[in-house]
Amino acid sequence: MPQNVDYSDVLHTGTHKFEVAPVVPANSFGDTQIGSSNPIGATKLAHQYVPTYSQPNGTAAVTERKVIHVAQSAGNVISAEAGIVTVAAGAATVTVDVRKNGTTVLTSTISISVAQAAFAKVSGAVNATPATYVTGDVFEVVVTATAGGGTLPQGLFVDVKFREGAG
Repeated sequence: MPQNVDYSDVLHTGTHKFEVAPVVPANSFGDTQIGSSNPIGATKLAHQYVPTYSQPNGTAAVTERKVIHVAQSAGNVISAEAGIVTVAAGAATVTVDVRKNGTTVLTSTISISVAQAAFAKVSGAVNATPATYVTGDVFEVVVTATAGGGTLPQGLFVDVKFREGAG
């Protein structure tokens, strides 16, 4: 097939029609090439959600199980992190799990103890297999607070990052 190579700027003012789909090299289009008058539709985008579960600072962490996300489309759990605002004392611990339809998506729970600094995040390892999901899957944060003779931390917070297609 003949090929034309042009190393100069070219202005086309008419409509281009192709008999076959054109091949466009990677990185050819960026944000500046997408006009606001003709944007890419939401159905063609991947979406990222990072809901935050939290308990109040000023009261000790409590055992709780709470829904944080319902999948609108197929996707993946990317990461899970937990932290505290006020540090624990003694043998007190808090464990955090992230569950999809009642089954953990982490390789092990996130544990917060006296060693955890205020506002520092502890990352949980996401297990690849249960981390994929489909429309309608329900995600919960499950917190278990154990005083163990110490003082529980306060202001627990958990961020879970989800990426899913358009719903």
